[in-house]
Amino acid sequence: MSFSTSNDDDAIGDINITPLVDVMLVLLVTFIVTAPLLNNAIPLDLPQTVATTSLDQADPVVVSVDASG
Repeated sequence: MSFSTSNDDDAIGDINITPLVDVMLVLLVTFIVTAPLLNNAIPLDLPQTVATTSLDQADPVVVSVDASG
């Protein structure tokens, strides 16, 4: 009678992370390539601003309510 002395802890040490690293590198390269293209994706025709004096603030409106409503 022979007994097998296999240890299940060895399977955890043999996990291969190479496919994970490959996928992460592909995603990183994809984002690096597409990020500069996003700046020109939507053409905007923004209006020019004109520096003017600030608007005068109107007197604030104060509403008071007494106990009787």
